[in-house]
Amino acid sequence: MITTNARKALFWGLDYLRGAPIYNHLRNIQQVTADKSLLAEHQAQQIQSLLTHAVQTTDYYKNYDKSARLQDFPVVNKNIIRDSFERFESTVFKGKKLKIMETSGSTGTPFRVVQNPSKRQRVLAELICFNSLIGYSVGTRHALFRTIGTTFPKTPFERFKQNEVEFDVRTQNFASFEQQRLTLLKDRHIEILIGYSSVMYDLARHVISQGDTPKSFGVKGVLCLAEPLYPNMRDTIRKAFDCRVLSRYSNQECGVLASECPTSGRFHLNSASYFFETLALDGRDEPTPPGTPGRIVVTDLYNYALPMIRYDTGDIGSIVPNGCPQFATPTLESLEGRRLDMVYDTGGQRLVSFVFDDMFEVLGRLGIVKQFQFIQKSRTCYNLRLCVNGTFTQEQFIVEQCKAILGADAQIEIDYVDEIPVLNSGKRKYIVSLYDPSNEVLSSSNA
Repeated sequence: MITTNARKALFWGLDYLRGAPIYNHLRNIQQVTADKSLLAEHQAQQIQSLLTHAVQTTDYYKNYDKSARLQDFPVVNKNIIRDSFERFESTVFKGKKLKIMETSGSTGTPFRVVQNPSKRQRVLAELICFNSLIGYSVGTRHALFRTIGTTFPKTPFERFKQNEVEFDVRTQNFASFEQQRLTLLKDRHIEILIGYSSVMYDLARHVISQGDTPKSFGVKGVLCLAEPLYPNMRDTIRKAFDCRVLSRYSNQECGVLASECPTSGRFHLNSASYFFETLALDGRDEPTPPGTPGRIVVTDLYNYALPMIRYDTGDIGSIVPNGCPQFATPTLESLEGRRLDMVYDTGGQRLVSFVFDDMFEVLGRLGIVKQFQFIQKSRTCYNLRLCVNGTFTQEQFIVEQCKAILGADAQIEIDYVDEIPVLNSGKRKYIVSLYDPSNEVLSSSNA
């Protein structure tokens, strides 16, 4: 067994022999995120360099002025990039060996991007930097819970090199959680768990139900990804493993966008690698005031193979100035999820997903609720799907809670199911919207 220290020394030794690109990126992220004036200077330089490169080497941006402001460039999204992929590719990197990153396509058509070597090194530095907040360092043995597909699977050697144990989360049932539990019991060298919030929560519930205690495992930190981490979920994971539990905002096409701070509990933006904007929800590319929810738009400052300038992530959130002494970057005050799953009350008012936190926390603390999913079917019709142990006697309480949030005329249906299905990605969606208010407005105007 190669020790953690030996793996760390080998990793950084090889990086040094290659000119220390990952180390230099790591130091840059640490320095820039700690100094507000340095951050502003760094972003200005990186933005200008990226815009010049995009105008000079891509077909899509060739007619733009390289000295123009970032705001003069168009907002793009997955569909625009996918439909004109070759026009976004930089001629400098065509034909060269690039890293391919692909989203799962759980909410639509899969999306693929390419990354130049320096961008990939930047992402590795981001992971090392922000994973350290939960106690991870290079060489630490960890378990990664993800969908293991056939497109870009990791080889056994890659897993060995990264000291990683991999669990496929496409199937989530007693047998799969028991396999994961037994592995963690047997391999107490596994110190860090990384996976979807719902998977970490369900695993924690499983090990508790089997009578295990935190001392049964070697886990020292849990990192939750891709889904909301509700208070009761965090508490359950802490109860199971007695360790630090943090959440992260990231995506496949870019990298680590924001990470929860163990000191303040806020999500600090990775402004050393990305420039963030929040734009109006009505489709206008106008900035929203600080603290006001908007479309999260990201400019990747390091992907030169496929410049992603003012890329609409499809997420909704609000950004405020920083108030934490540990980082100089702005913070993500709220992250409300995909625009495709915004919920509205019966009066047509859009609701932030956090209004459901108390209700979801109550459901989790009742103990007999294993899984739940909230669905808006029409303007006034809502459906709550529950997977429970035994008989559920809190229907009236839940209906009253929903009506208090959604409106007295809300029609609340409660269905009992054996399982809330997961998406192809392995994620389980807690909030689903089948209602589009724009269609209703359109129908009214055509009447």
